[in-house]
Amino acid sequence: MATIIHPFLNDGVEARAYQIRSLRSALTSSSLMVMPTGFGKTAVEWMIMAEYLSFGNGKILLIAPTTGLVEQQQRMAREMINLGDENISRYTGETAPAKRPEIWNKSRIIMATSQVIRNDAQSGAIDLSEVSLLVVDEAHHATGNHAYAQVGDLYLESKPDAMVLAATASPGSNEKNILEVAQRLGIERLDVSRREEPLLEPYSVDLENIPIRVDLPDELITLIHPLQAHQNDEVKRLQRLGFLAPTQHLTSKIIDAAQKNASIAIQRRDARGYDAARRISDLRRMHLLIDLLKTQGMKSASSYLQRAEEDGRSGDRGTNRFVSLGPVHNFRIAANDLPELHPKTEKVHSLVIQQLEQKPKSKILIFTEFRDTVENLVEYLGSIENASVDRFIGQSSRGKKKGMNQKQQLEQLRRFRSGEINVLVATSVGEEGLDVPSADLVLLYEPVPSAIRAIQRRGRTARQSDGTVKTLITRNTRDEFVHSAAKIREERMYVLLDRIQKRGRLPRRPPATNDVLKNFSVQYSEEEIIDAGEFLQLEIDRLVTELPFKPMKEISVKETTKQVSIDSQVSLNPSDRRPRNQTGLDSFYKKSEDEISAVEQRKKEASTISAAQKEIESMIPATGQRIILDHRESSSTLAAYLRSMGFQVEFQHLDCGDIKITEEVLVERKTSRDLLNSITDGRLLKQCHKLIKNCKYPLLLIELGEVGSAVHPNAVLGAMAHITLDIGIPVMMTKNTLESAHFLSIAAKRKYDVFESLKKSLKETTDEDVINSKIESAKKEIEILINDNSYQSPLLERWKLEAQESKVELICEITGMDKDTSRILLRHFGSIAAFLSSTEKQLMKIKDLSNEQRKAIFESISIQ
Repeated sequence: MATIIHPFLNDGVEARAYQIRSLRSALTSSSLMVMPTGFGKTAVEWMIMAEYLSFGNGKILLIAPTTGLVEQQQRMAREMINLGDENISRYTGETAPAKRPEIWNKSRIIMATSQVIRNDAQSGAIDLSEVSLLVVDEAHHATGNHAYAQVGDLYLESKPDAMVLAATASPGSNEKNILEVAQRLGIERLDVSRREEPLLEPYSVDLENIPIRVDLPDELITLIHPLQAHQNDEVKRLQRLGFLAPTQHLTSKIIDAAQKNASIAIQRRDARGYDAARRISDLRRMHLLIDLLKTQGMKSASSYLQRAEEDGRSGDRGTNRFVSLGPVHNFRIAANDLPELHPKTEKVHSLVIQQLEQKPKSKILIFTEFRDTVENLVEYLGSIENASVDRFIGQSSRGKKKGMNQKQQLEQLRRFRSGEINVLVATSVGEEGLDVPSADLVLLYEPVPSAIRAIQRRGRTARQSDGTVKTLITRNTRDEFVHSAAKIREERMYVLLDRIQKRGRLPRRPPATNDVLKNFSVQYSEEEIIDAGEFLQLEIDRLVTELPFKPMKEISVKETTKQVSIDSQVSLNPSDRRPRNQTGLDSFYKKSEDEISAVEQRKKEASTISAAQKEIESMIPATGQRIILDHRESSSTLAAYLRSMGFQVEFQHLDCGDIKITEEVLVERKTSRDLLNSITDGRLLKQCHKLIKNCKYPLLLIELGEVGSAVHPNAVLGAMAHITLDIGIPVMMTKNTLESAHFLSIAAKRKYDVFESLKKSLKETTDEDVINSKIESAKKEIEILINDNSYQSPLLERWKLEAQESKVELICEITGMDKDTSRILLRHFGSIAAFLSSTEKQLMKIKDLSNEQRKAIFESISIQ
């Protein structure tokens, strides 16, 4: 066996050409490595870690989704990497926060869960710019708000020249998800290895995938019928009301769309929306109950209803209403006296017996979606001779049933690996990364609709030896649709990866060269050592000739719905895509004679963009300004975004508010969910009153999202109106955390500029003699203005005019006359006192006034 030689690798790493090819790509630029499960993605991770150790700078960080995988990665890395065990550390939530900085500082290679890295990076406990290489195991998680994606964002922000190796067997079944993984992790290159390739085929073990179809017994169909009839009636009712789309097969996606329609109706104050929302909620529960009966069995369905009844007793009116429905109540009574009727349970029992009889030392993995099914199978299979059965589930608790903590999960893996357990019944937590080299049989209690999960489940067998996957499918149920969908999506995934590469959706990089492999060599035979690049070329020449690869366009995609081969697609003009008689917008466009050329237009756009960019950059310079966040904000990404904008972020305990920009500016930050909760429990108004008492400029910052229908829209609008108009606190709405960070940065910048301008306006302290001299000069000038009538000054003239105008306005107020009449009175009498003491005869002497005006004026001053 040829082995890899490297200063930081121990002996025993097998040299495989496809792994060296992937390593070459990964050393050239940030790469997404797609490789089937069981072909050694981890070996590529060891090799790139060894190479970065030889560079001698920075830390190497590997993140994994579960503690079990972190422990497994650390154990294998210590075996294969030539480095002291103390330099390869585990960094998870099990480690006390006070000890984690010490582990971070002393370690060269760190194996961690993504949540801990995200939280510590946001709080400033660790600095991701110290990481020279980020290895992302099971990288398909890096989408949306998952901690994987957030770690990717934080790493790319803190280190512009970041290097990432993302590894997965299944990056996603649609182009959008694949590209999001690439974007969030800064991927510049795709490296795709397929099981059918000549370089991989010699290492491929026989993976037999057998669907096993079962029929529902008549007794169970009879029990399901009243429930199905009730569901059909509710579907028709909601379709008549316009909330549910016409459909032959009800799915969770269609129910979600109906729920959104009901929420929109409620927001529009449509009274039908509330009744529809209740019915859709019951329909969702009924749909799940029927699916459980058809695909899982009687006991799983009964357990689901038992939990619903417990929730109803604790105050959940929705579940209480559902359990009291006539068909559901009758089913519970009938199910109490019946044994398990679903044939899947008995089929699993017989398959396990058959496998252990043929191979007594076999290891068997059983996957299922639901914990209730896990419990039922563990109990039912426990009676099999020579079968040691146990469960493997996640950490979260469901009602009275507790999950498995991290230590229990690791112990369960150890027991399964050592053979103490030979039948392990697992939920989805066991789909990724289980190191079980001799899992001879994987039983899927139901198919899964996700291509990712289908690949992960099958990857638990045939890792290093032949294995079998058997999928239980109930005929004429959701199982059949899900099984075909998973197969279609998996095939489509490889088509999409090829399309992304061909269309240049990622940055174009020159082909990887063998120069990056100069530190690697291969022990080709006992006496011969060759370069890794040379070994790669020898294997390509040998295997491609012997085992020609089936081109991508020959891969069967017949089962994909409306899937067209990439090579057969032709580009169409927009006019060709429209119906024949439809007019397009381009028909109304007429090119002007003096229209500027495309080059000039681009120059004009470039200058505009450049000017706008300069303006944006000038708004937020890296000044090192300080913003204080409350400790409760340490779990959000707000701190990381603010740091990336040049601010110093500190976490303190704030008695009032969540964000302190200055002593005068406090911000209360709320997500849409928190806003609704604080309205219903009355906290919002108390917080706002407290906020306005503790600072000069309070602000309520709301991050919008899916508010839902839990609270009537009028309640939200009423609360906002009260806070803004009555309490007097401005309300700012933002789309997400990133937009909130931009707003806070601009607000902080404005307050900072005000203080800076005040500082610049303050002159340096002068001598006391100079100050006294200026005071004396001002005093003399004021005395001249007052005493010397002949002295002419613009300031004095302005004072006189203002005083005259004030007298005119006062006379206007007293008499109710206009300004022109008031000026005549002031000019005649000379002062307000003389005017107020005048008689009727004196007023009669003013020629510019009418008799009615004189009479009205005299009456007004007589009253005064």
